[in-house]
Formats: sequence, structure tokens, C-alpha cells
Amino acid sequence: MDYFYFPLSGLINAITSILLGVFVLSRNVKTPTNRSFAYFAFSVGFWSYFYFLWLISTTANTALLWCRVLMAGAIFIPPTFFHFCINLIDKRRKHIRAIVYSYFASVIFLILDFTPLYVKNVKPRMIFPYWPSAGVTYVFYLIMFIGLTFYAHVLLFREYRVASGFKRNQILYVFLGTAIGFIGGATNYPLWYDVNILPIGNILVSVYVASIAYAIIRHHLMDIEVVVKKTVVFASLFVIVYGIFVSITLLTQEMLAGGRLLGLAISSLVIIFTVRPMEILLVRVTDKYLFQKRYNYKYLIKEFMDELKTMVLNMNGIAQSTVDFFMSSIRPTSAAIFIHNKFTNRYDLVASSEFKNKGYKVETNSQLIKILSQTGKIIRTDSDELVSAQEQDRLKVMGTELIIPLLAQKELIGLLCLGKKKSDEDYTEDDIGTLSDLSGALSISLKNAQLFDERADAEKRALVGTIATGINHEVGNPLNIITIKLETFRILAREGMMDHKSKDEIMAEVSDITKVCLDNVQRISEITKQVSEFAKPDRKIVFDKVNIGEAIDETMAVLKHGMILPAGKIEKKFMCDPVYAVADKGQLKQILFNLIKNASHAITGEKGKIVVSVDKNDNGEIAIKVIDNGCGMPKEVRDKLFTPFFTTKDPGKGTGLGLALVKIMVDRNDGRIKVESQEGQGTTFTLVFKGGLL
Repeated sequence: MDYFYFPLSGLINAITSILLGVFVLSRNVKTPTNRSFAYFAFSVGFWSYFYFLWLISTTANTALLWCRVLMAGAIFIPPTFFHFCINLIDKRRKHIRAIVYSYFASVIFLILDFTPLYVKNVKPRMIFPYWPSAGVTYVFYLIMFIGLTFYAHVLLFREYRVASGFKRNQILYVFLGTAIGFIGGATNYPLWYDVNILPIGNILVSVYVASIAYAIIRHHLMDIEVVVKKTVVFASLFVIVYGIFVSITLLTQEMLAGGRLLGLAISSLVIIFTVRPMEILLVRVTDKYLFQKRYNYKYLIKEFMDELKTMVLNMNGIAQSTVDFFMSSIRPTSAAIFIHNKFTNRYDLVASSEFKNKGYKVETNSQLIKILSQTGKIIRTDSDELVSAQEQDRLKVMGTELIIPLLAQKELIGLLCLGKKKSDEDYTEDDIGTLSDLSGALSISLKNAQLFDERADAEKRALVGTIATGINHEVGNPLNIITIKLETFRILAREGMMDHKSKDEIMAEVSDITKVCLDNVQRISEITKQVSEFAKPDRKIVFDKVNIGEAIDETMAVLKHGMILPAGKIEKKFMCDPVYAVADKGQLKQILFNLIKNASHAITGEKGKIVVSVDKNDNGEIAIKVIDNGCGMPKEVRDKLFTPFFTTKDPGKGTGLGLALVKIMVDRNDGRIKVESQEGQGTTFTLVFKGGLL
């Protein structure tokens, strides 16, 4: 193999790595991912440049010097790469100690680098006149090199398995590119220990540059796609303009025998008329093949409508799903949704992506809200004269270019804020029209979710009220016992009826009274704890390994305390014990509460009965059945059973939200629900959840 290949590979690696590092760092120096990647790229570039100088050295002393200098860069490649990977997968807090230790170890190796303990000397090996020999401490650097790079790739692979969308593709290209690059770079090490393998893979270090560049362009790694696009367009325009100029100049000189001035005049004229169309064409090509900006408006509307159909009636969930939809389809630099809060009388941020000021709130008496309420039109923050200059400046700082009013029955329920397009083009009239259509559907969906949340809260408060009425009896009994015991002792002591008793007898009686009182206080505490657990406000779902038997017992206790569940009317059948499911325990208990309560309303007479059974399917899923032998229901009722606000009860006696809430909570817990019923033959609700460990 030609010797010149090896120093050339080092020079190519150095140029590509340093350029990519500068490029990424110049885009956003404040982002930890960008900074740590730049450290990594500069370490590779530093190593590669002095690798080039070392291989073109003409004396042993010069070669040894450059070899030790290049190793100063190589020493920091593993920790900077590990640091970058941790930032990329957003696990910095968890691995901060490992990052610090890796840099500390690198500093130790750097101190040793300029001693024979690290690089002993240089001598001829194979085709190389000055190849280094490893010192006694060099092997520890190799251990760090292999350990950190391997562990970093393990973390990338784990994150890749759970990631989705652009993030998944970003991790894939970083994983593959850096793995190939490290394998190529590692071919330098065998010759240090007299293993005759040429470092022919060294040029593969540039593969990581190409892979990460592709991830930047195609999958938005480190958010520099606009810069990439402009660079591509500008470079292409330069090549085209230069090509036109050279071609026409040569033609006029060779074929038309014209002078340089004639060629310059003709080429200038051609460039004037072609440069703008060529720029537009290049923008479209880069958008189509690199950024996929263009979208079909009819398809976009249909896709959004289909998306809304699958969203559960949860306002925050709808808002966040909408933001994610716009970020992936229309591709703005940021998106945010503000919803009117009736309690604070302002518009609060409920969902966002890449939004710069998450503490921003919009007051209802602001000029912006007045304009949106009165006109109902989409506002461009950079050109709308109705918005004050101060408000425009605030919105520009946050990167907002469009504000879309969300109106439902002429009520401004919220705002959708979009940043400028990542393609760097202005929003067209077609864009505005499409966004206006989408905002109408979104407004209706959000309003329905808002009403649903309000009615759901009302139903829950009503249920808690029903339970509270029932537990008056449950709490009253132990309170009466405590009162009677204490009052009796007080009367006996006051009337002197305790005087004839010995001190030990009095203490024994006091001990008995105290025990009875404490037992009943404990009973009251258990009742109030069970009810308060049920009455807790909804929160973010927390998946856990839930003991189904315990969840059923706790739910039945609340029902009995509230006198909702008649005594002796329920039977439990556990086919295997204990049984665990993966779900949110609080929501699982609410699901069971609603189903058992409904079953208790369906049964009548002495023969009325409810059976709650638990079994494990062959595939490991947990099946919970709530069976009653009540009145059952016809098919037309079954088909509408989970529809919000549908009820067969008399007006004022039911909201029609109980089973709708059950369906939503089952879906949120990755479960399934099925109902089987025949009129006059009872009803069976079957719940299926994932079983086993998390």
C-alpha cells in the first residue's frame, strides 16, 4: 500500500472533523449537546492533524514530539464522545459522576503523555520509519478507550430501542457512524505492540462525520437544518453562476471570436434572468429531498381530523398531540398552545415544543386577546399593525410568527402560536387558510374536552358526596363507642363510684377504655384514608406493579363505607394469587369503583349478586371480570355505553360520564375493556391489562 495514503487519511479526518465541530458550535453554542459534540470533533481533529504531521516527519525526534502531541488529542476522544452521547440521550444527571471521572482520568494520562511511561520511543515498523512504542501506562488508556466507547454505544442502543421518530433516527446514525469511525481508528493500536497490522481503517474516522452530517440534514440532529439548507442553496448557486460565467466566456472567445467584455456582458445578462428561478428551484429541491417541507393541504386536513378522532377527551393530551402534529407536518421552529384558565382569568401554556419562554402567560385584558376576540383572524406578529410594537417584540423574542385564535361559539378558548418555518419561507395564504380550517376543528375538540373535564370533576365530587353521606354512619359508630366509654368513666369518677376501687383496678379500667378508643380511632383513620385516596385529584399516570387483590379489596371497602355496595352481595374469585398488573393504581381503583357501582345499581332483590373474578391469560395478560345477574341491556344501549353523556337514567340522576371515564382510563393504562350483556340476563365487563413486572 502507498505510504502517502496514511498521512492523507489523517489530513482528511482533521479537516472534516474540525469543520463539522465549528459548524455545529456556531449554530448554538449554549446547547450542551452542541458543545459536547464540538469538544469531541475538535479532539478527533487535533489528533488527526498531528497524526498527519507525525507521518510526514523526517527525523525521529520530530516524529516522537508529534506523536506525543497527537496523543494529547486522542486521550480526550473517549471522554468527550461519552459526554456527547449522554447529552444526546438526555441522561446527564444520571451519569454526571462517570463524565467527571472520565475527564479526570484523561488529565492523568495527559500528564503522563510526555514521558516514556506513556510513549516510550519511535522505531521502524513495517512501512513506517517512526512508529511509536507503548509505555507501561499506555495499556490503561486503551482500557479507558474501549470501556467508554463501548458503554456509550450500549447507552445509545438502549435509548434507540425506546425512542421514536426523529430521535430514533438521530441515535441510529450517530451509533453506526461513530462505531465505524472508532473501529477504523482502532486499527492504529496493534502496531504499538508489534502486531503487524497496517492501520488501513484510519480513513473510516471520516465516516462518523458523514453519518452525523446526514443525521443533521435528514433527521434534524442539533437543530441546524436551516443553516445546512442555506449553505446547500448558496453553494449550489455559486457553482451554477460560476459555471455560466466560465462557459459563456469560453464560448464567446473560441466560437464567436469575441473579446472578454462581450463574454462578460452576455454572462451577466444570463445570470440576471436565471439566478432567481434557480434559487427557487434549489429551495424546492432541498425542501423536497432534505427537509420534506411541502405538504398536501387536503391530506393535511384529513390527517389532522383522523388524529382528533383518536384523541381521548383530555384537554392537555389533545393540546400536546396537536403541537406534535404541527411540528412534524408544517414544521415550524416552535409551537405552543395557551388555554383560558377560568380560575386565574388568563391564558396559560398547556403544551409546547421548542417554545422559548414556558413561563409566558397572556392576560385576558391584553390588547392581543382583544384583537383576537374581536376579529377572529390569524395574526402575523411581524407585520400586523393592530398589535403593539411592545407585544410584537415580546413575541419575536419567543420565536412566535403566527398567532391563531381558537374560537368555540365566539368564545376565545385558547391560542395556537407557531414559530417561523424551518424551511425559512414565509407562511403563504394557502398556509393561513389551512391553519384556519384546522383551528376550527381543534377549537371544537378542546371545548368538548373542557366540558368533559368539568362534568367529570362534577361527577367525581358527587360520588365523593355520596360516599361522605354513607360514611357518616361508618364513622358515627366508632365515635359513639368512644363517647360512651369516656362519658361513662367521667360520670363514675364524678359520682364517686370509683372511690372503693384500688389503684390497679382503676388503671386496668383506664387501660381497657384507652384500648377501645384507640381501636375505634384506628378504624376511623382507615375509613378516611380509603376515601381520601379515592377523592385525590387526577395526576400524571404512574405505571407500577399493582396487586389486583389489594386494589379490589380497597375499592370494595370504599363502596361499603359509602353504603353503595350492599353487604353479602359480592363474591371474589381469584384463579391465582397474588396477581399483578402494570397500571396506575389510583386509576385502576377508579375503574373498578365505577364498574362495581354500576353493577350494584343493576341488581335487585335477594338473588342479586356481583362476582369479581381475576385470572391470567396464556399470554401473561391479566383479565378482571365484573359480573352481575341484573337486568342486562339491549344491543342499542351496549353500542353507546362508552359514549360521553349517554345515560339510561332519569334526568338529574346520572351524568352519563361514568363508563366514558372508565374507557378513557383503561386506554391511558394500555388496557382493553369489553362488555357482554343480554337483556334480562345480566352483564359482564372484562378488563385486560399487561401482567407481570414493569
